[in-house]
Amino acid sequence: MRRSARFFTGLVLSLALGLCAAEAALARNLALVIGNDSYANVTSLQKAVSDARAIADQLEKLGYVVRRVENADQRGMSRALVAFNADIQPGDRALFYYAGHGFEIGGTNYLLPTDVPSVQTNQQDLIRDASFSVERVIDGIRDKGAGVAVLVLDACRNNPFANDRSRSVAATRGLARVDAPEGVFVLMSAGAKQEALDRLSDQDGNPNSVFTRSFLGELSKPGQTLVEIAKKTQVDVRALAASVGHDQTPAYYDQVIGDVVLSDAVDTTPQAGQQVASASPQGNTGPNIRTEINTVGRTEAGKGVSIGPGVKLGPGVTIGGKDSRIALQHPANPPTTDPAKALNLQQGGAATGQQLALVRPDTKPGQLTQPIGRAPIASFSRSNAGWTVTLSLPEPATALSYRVGEAGEFKETGLLDVLDQRTGGRMPNPSFSMSPRAQAGIIQVRYRSIDGADVGPFSIRFDPDIALYEDQRRNLTSIQGSWVEFRDFNGVLVYFTTLVSYRCAVTEVRYGLNGAPPLTRFDLPVCNMKDPYSIPNNAKTYLKLPGSTKSISVQVTWRDGSQSEINTVEKD
Repeated sequence: MRRSARFFTGLVLSLALGLCAAEAALARNLALVIGNDSYANVTSLQKAVSDARAIADQLEKLGYVVRRVENADQRGMSRALVAFNADIQPGDRALFYYAGHGFEIGGTNYLLPTDVPSVQTNQQDLIRDASFSVERVIDGIRDKGAGVAVLVLDACRNNPFANDRSRSVAATRGLARVDAPEGVFVLMSAGAKQEALDRLSDQDGNPNSVFTRSFLGELSKPGQTLVEIAKKTQVDVRALAASVGHDQTPAYYDQVIGDVVLSDAVDTTPQAGQQVASASPQGNTGPNIRTEINTVGRTEAGKGVSIGPGVKLGPGVTIGGKDSRIALQHPANPPTTDPAKALNLQQGGAATGQQLALVRPDTKPGQLTQPIGRAPIASFSRSNAGWTVTLSLPEPATALSYRVGEAGEFKETGLLDVLDQRTGGRMPNPSFSMSPRAQAGIIQVRYRSIDGADVGPFSIRFDPDIALYEDQRRNLTSIQGSWVEFRDFNGVLVYFTTLVSYRCAVTEVRYGLNGAPPLTRFDLPVCNMKDPYSIPNNAKTYLKLPGSTKSISVQVTWRDGSQSEINTVEKD
């Protein structure tokens, strides 16, 4: 009977420990990092984007999967928050970092997108409508069941609406205190109603704000709890600000039960037997490390703790002490039909750290600057020789002409050796060429209708950056079956040449082998706008895979933040 009791006790303990270990292994570290410098209607900042990049880099070193957003307008921030909340699963640790303008209205703190309007007295409702309250950010994370929510706000820098030339909104100083709900930790760059310094002086060459440079230093130190990081950051920032006669003491609001350690100094080097596939012909798996989330589910039993008759766990005994590494699919942005207003995401790759000039919130190329009823539209394609502009007219025409800019002579496109059955004459050439060095600007188009009337001119916007993205995305979408290609040469090779050639449409490529989801990143070289289709000599274009590989699944993240369908290619 005693033996049966011991067996039952041991079984229950094993099941309990197994469940705890499984829960710890499934908990993930996710972060959304936003930096806004380039404000359209209010005072711009100098270091918010640099701050966000530095924080994102450090969080990735700590094992976080980081969603990066820079200079986001209202739609961009909204989409980023929606996508981030969609990533979160119950029990996850979610960290939100924001650097940019913030504003307090009636005790509520708002984070300002780059297109927030400039307002005057009694127009504060416009700020509310165009911005994002901190409470909204907190509620979105908590509603998804995050185990811990951490908000770090470097958003108290100055009154963005102060303007000597108009009756601006009253120059409130800083943000209000935050009543954090249970499970939430908020760290702010300055205390309530204090103004945070963007820099110590005009000669301050540090790329980060006074708060972020101090916070970064503490964040990189392993083993510190959130409270320890906050308190040490307080001391450092207070001393730096006092050196220039300024009063700034970061504030934190802690409603997290227990201690939370952001950095456990976990070794992110792949362990023996963990390599799935080589990331290069030489077998370097470095880029794959950044796709891992490191969770440490460590529970120690101290002196005197006993479980069951005769079972005792002494000092140094660890339950569930192994570091659990799990791979997480790259967080997906919601699909979009408007690539012109895109999230500012960083192209992956620890080695490059290269920031793409991403799709800007601007009028799409080919659209009229002022929409008019029956008007032509344009599409743009890029080759090594330059740009080809193809026009589509709303009615039959006998002639078509254009000019680059809003002044100068119009040029006829000429006629094709093709009859237009609607007019009975030769069809006007719908295309013309432009230099590969063509700059962003306006193209004006006019045409002659079948009744002899000259119609136009119509102004069409051309942006080579956006046009290249749209052209390459169209091309990749049409040849999805050719994104990768298997070859046998001293083993199994898979070539990513097509994706490398059209990389200016893509921020990230991920793949999986033999039916596994596409989790592992394939790093692309930097997009060269001057010669977009050339492949650098040192570019990686293929992988050497295990001989057992039968198929590869590939998914790309487009520059507008949306993702392609998973494309699976079988090895012949």
